[in-house]
Amino acid sequence: KQVARLLEAQLQTQSREHEEEVEILTAHIEALKEEVEKQQQVLLQALQLSPEAQVEFGVQQEITRLTNENLDLKELVEKLEKNEKKLKKQLKIHMKKVQDLEASHEMGQVERRQHEMSRQVVVQRKEKDFQGMLEYYKEDEPLLVRNLITDLKPQLVSATVPCLPAYILFMCIRHADYINDDQKVHSLLTSTINSIKKVLKKHNDDFQMTSFWLSNSSRLLHCLKQYSGDEGFMIENTPKQNEHCLKNFDLTEYRQVLSDLSIQIYQQLIKIAEGILQPMIVSAMLENESIQGLSGMKPMGYRKRSSSMADSDNTYNLEAVIRQLNVFNSIMCDHGLDPEIIQQVFKQLFYMINAVALNNLLLRKDVCSWSTGMQLRYNISQLEEWLRGKNLHQSGAAQTMEPLIQAAQLLQLKKKTEEDAEAICSLCTALTTQQIVKILNLYTPLNEFEERVTVAFIRNIQAQLQERNDPPQLLLDFKYMFPVLFPFNPSSITMDSVHIPASLNLEFLNKV
Repeated sequence: KQVARLLEAQLQTQSREHEEEVEILTAHIEALKEEVEKQQQVLLQALQLSPEAQVEFGVQQEITRLTNENLDLKELVEKLEKNEKKLKKQLKIHMKKVQDLEASHEMGQVERRQHEMSRQVVVQRKEKDFQGMLEYYKEDEPLLVRNLITDLKPQLVSATVPCLPAYILFMCIRHADYINDDQKVHSLLTSTINSIKKVLKKHNDDFQMTSFWLSNSSRLLHCLKQYSGDEGFMIENTPKQNEHCLKNFDLTEYRQVLSDLSIQIYQQLIKIAEGILQPMIVSAMLENESIQGLSGMKPMGYRKRSSSMADSDNTYNLEAVIRQLNVFNSIMCDHGLDPEIIQQVFKQLFYMINAVALNNLLLRKDVCSWSTGMQLRYNISQLEEWLRGKNLHQSGAAQTMEPLIQAAQLLQLKKKTEEDAEAICSLCTALTTQQIVKILNLYTPLNEFEERVTVAFIRNIQAQLQERNDPPQLLLDFKYMFPVLFPFNPSSITMDSVHIPASLNLEFLNKV
């Protein structure tokens, strides 16, 4: 039966090769037609030139033609060399399979003559020699995709190894590669990618579901790299893991598609998280009194307004923001998301906190005061402490808060003398000239004893900052997104050690 399947696979390969040849010839004919049309156009152009110009034009055209022909031939030679290597590799694999089939056939005849007890021992040995591959019938593919992707709830696999769906899918891909069935590989990967997209479209505001599929998509991408046979990705592999490398197919193109998908999922994750956090920021960072006793130090004329805002149902304190950050972090860690990706998520979220808070500060006179500066510095220090506690201080998240830190310091610095102006200019390097001047213009004294910032002082600042050539930017783009990177992160888990729980309803998968 296996020999028949092998022959059928070879026949399908030959059929596909024939179809590819027909397509190549058709494309070649089209190219020749285009070339004839180009030559006709060139001829018409040449006839309109003087005899000397015609000769020079003809030489240039011939040089161009020969150069293009040389490049085409070089490309063809490279393709033929690559194809020759692939065919040699496949020939070795087929010869080994034939030898293995002959040997197993002989072994089967011997086993049939032995006692029933011996057959039980053989069954146990086969289970022990599980090679980390999963076989399924082609007609079961929709069921596999539905149970493992479309209908799967993250809670169902919360007690298993993180990224279990990714490992199961890769074990199915490995078996399709092992039997040299490129159609099966193509079909499964295409169905997987399309199904993940559908799930994310359906749950486009669900942080948990988006985090779950970001973890699994990036893990499947890592598996396709780790077991590709490319030496650059095999450095940390164990000998056992190297045995599990793909034998027949180069899935580089699918790796690119999965990488693009992972970027889309990451962007959706950020959008959801920002949607949850953004309503909290202004209240928690600028308005709520996290340092007791500062309410009596609000600017004149704004104390009543600030206290009434604090009584509103839509106010948040810093503890609420930190609780939400903890929720995001716990979900991503539970799903096994790479630490490097988690760091990028919080760098992006901290940038958004900085931008939203600073933009509000630049537009509101009632929060441009010494007491707000003190409140801001305290709140930022609490967020930095949270980053250190979660081992995220290397993420670059704290650095994105630098403009807000400098704005808080600017509110607290003295603003009278020439020395004060020099101190402000040397300190506020992350703020633009327009932002510095705006904060100074909006600055509101705490009481009648504190003087306003004079026009002369502000002009002095402007004069000192002229050399900077800052862009005329006042507000930050809080929707700006840093480019995301997915560093290769191999797994220490071997495929033959992955356990599939019965709750997934994947009993139609056969271990190989």
